[in-house]
This record gives sequence, structure tokens and C-alpha cells, in this order.
Amino acid sequence: MFIKDEKIRPNVMLKYYLDLSGTDYLHWGYWQGEEELNLKNFQAAQERYIDHLIQFIPKDVKTILDVGCGVGGNARKLKEKGYDVVGLAPDPYQQKLFKERTGGSIPFILSTFEDYKSDKKYDMVFMSESVQYIPFDKAFAKAKEVLKDGGHILSSDYYRLENSRGVKEKHLPSFYLEDYLKKAEKFGFEKLKEEDISKNVLPTLYYGNMVFGSYIKPTLKAILLALEVHIPIVDKLMRLFFRFKVKGERIEDIIKNNVIPLKPELFQEYMKYKIFLFKKAK
Repeated sequence: MFIKDEKIRPNVMLKYYLDLSGTDYLHWGYWQGEEELNLKNFQAAQERYIDHLIQFIPKDVKTILDVGCGVGGNARKLKEKGYDVVGLAPDPYQQKLFKERTGGSIPFILSTFEDYKSDKKYDMVFMSESVQYIPFDKAFAKAKEVLKDGGHILSSDYYRLENSRGVKEKHLPSFYLEDYLKKAEKFGFEKLKEEDISKNVLPTLYYGNMVFGSYIKPTLKAILLALEVHIPIVDKLMRLFFRFKVKGERIEDIIKNNVIPLKPELFQEYMKYKIFLFKKAK
């Protein structure tokens, strides 16, 4: 029932995030009003996020493929709502946590979406913050393959706007919104619904940056300093690696260039967070 392979290596940052957040959700939160930036409200916002997404699911949908299912939070909620859901992700460690956190009650497929092979056809492909990890052509082609005629894609993610083309900012992620919509149309998917939830998710960035400054950054600095003091040979090797990868070798530079979160100001200027409901042509 559960994954017991001791060779599976934990994803340290994922484990750290799950310990800090205290939830089974890997998505941003859907905030309302002027809520205080604290852990309790962050957890409530994450719960509200999946509840909001579920409202977009058409009444005739029964079977759902949760692409990029993480550790099972969304899949478990979908199952509680009565949907026949299957999780899919390429990470063995996520598979282990998914099985543990869903009690083994939800099927899990260890595969990338583009490499997934199945005779089963689904009513919906569900993508919560997994759009940006799959090339457009491959994602829409595979969705067309695994969906029934008239099936749906429900996607929720953040995208770059046109004013960001040519902007070379290291911490500016994801695909261009205009390109995504053009690909959907090219592959025969009709856009039925669209909602911009950028303002609702923005507090997640403020909260994330606050947690980074208060907890994650001091923790990383303490770890690096401990290596420098107690295991100098490891410290030297690690600094050599980072100096090769990035400019600068100071602790501050390592943290700044590798783990700093997306700034709210960048998001507001160059990005939008959108929910889309598409329908596959019959």
C-alpha cells in the first residue's frame, strides 16, 4: 500500500516547506480582504484556493486526472467531493508522500504528463500550478489524447505578461499568457471560463517573503556557518560549486542568487494568476 523503498531520497526543500506550512497543499493561497499574514490564515487561504477551483468543475465531470498532484492535498479534496481522481507526478518522493497522506486510497501514476500512456479516458485534466512545468505543445497534445470528447482542462497558474518579453530577471518564472491561450486554440480547446485571481493570491508572496526573511534565510545562514566552522572541507567544496554556478561566494550571495522568493513587486508588474476552463472539441 505504501512506498517503503529506503533508496528514495527525500526532497529536502519540499520536506522543509511541508513542515513550515503544516498543510498538504503546494499551491498559493486564495486570500480575502485584509487578512493578517500569519500561518493560520495562510493555511485557510490554501484551503479556500482548492474550494474555489472546484466551483469551476462542470456537473458532468466524474473522472479527473490530477496532473502534478504534489503530495495529495487537492486529490484528497476532490475525492471527498465525490470525484474519481487519479494523481500523476514524476517524483518518487512525492509518490511516497502522496500514498501516505491519502492513505493509499487514491491511485498514483509515477510519470511525467507527456510520457503518460493509458487507454483510460478522463472527463477532466486538472492542473493546479503544474502548467508552467510542461511544454505547451506536449501538454495540450497529451490532454487531447487522454480526455474524452467534450472533456475539460481546468488549469490554475501564473503567467508572464507581454510587457515582460525581453526582461531578463532571474526570479521571473513561467510562460507567457498570450502564448498559452494561442496553443490552447491551436490544439482545439475552447475557452469556456476565465478568472483573474492575481489580487487574491498576491498576499501569498508577501507571506512567503516574510517567512523567508524570518525563518528560511536565518536557517540557511546557520547551516552554512556550521559547515564553515565544523566541517571546513565540505564548506570549501560547496563554496567552490556555488562560485562556479553563480557570481560571488559569500553566504549572502549564495542565498540571494539561489533561494530568494519571487518579489511581489515583480509579480504585480509582469505577471497574472489565471484560472481557465477549456473544453475539448468533439
